Amino acid sequence: MALVDRDQIRIRLAGKGGQGIMLGGAILAEAAMLDGKDVAETQEYGPEARLGATKADLIISKRQIAFPEVHNADFLLCLSRPAYLRYSKTLAKDGTMIAEETLREEMGDSPQVVYLPMRATALGLGSELYTNIIGLGALAALSGAVTKESLENSIRSRVKVETVTANFAALDLGYRLSSEADAAGLAVSVNKT
Repeated sequence: MALVDRDQIRIRLAGKGGQGIMLGGAILAEAAMLDGKDVAETQEYGPEARLGATKADLIISKRQIAFPEVHNADFLLCLSRPAYLRYSKTLAKDGTMIAEETLREEMGDSPQVVYLPMRATALGLGSELYTNIIGLGALAALSGAVTKESLENSIRSRVKVETVTANFAALDLGYRLSSEADAAGLAVSVNKT
């Protein structure tokens, strides 16, 4: 189990168009600002409006950010096969990938990868659209990059009022999935100071 102790955490959220990667990046960036941290966020999507690989990169720091690009991610949230094919090599040597469980067969087991059933869990809430929020919850719990309270406040300000309760439930489920992975010895330890 790797120990991450950083004043600056480099995060890449990756998926396919339509999975809410851009929204997830915006929520995470706002949560970091609410926590009083410096943050740089960039987003990229392929020429396809849907289904092509997309990413949102964030640097969350306790100090000024000198260079706003993520080349080697400390944490990579990977929600789709196109994202895995395009971005998996950008994970730092000591980084952790949080990947959709359905990718395990193709990707194989690795001490750097924590597989979580994010899509199936979202479907249990009634919609695959909650996969990104479940992923954010797992990422926040494993990385310690932002507080849950700030994530909730950011979610509340960025989603439709009628979906806030379901999004909070998705966030809670992401935290629970990461807790179960941690209890099984599959997660990274983070110094959250």
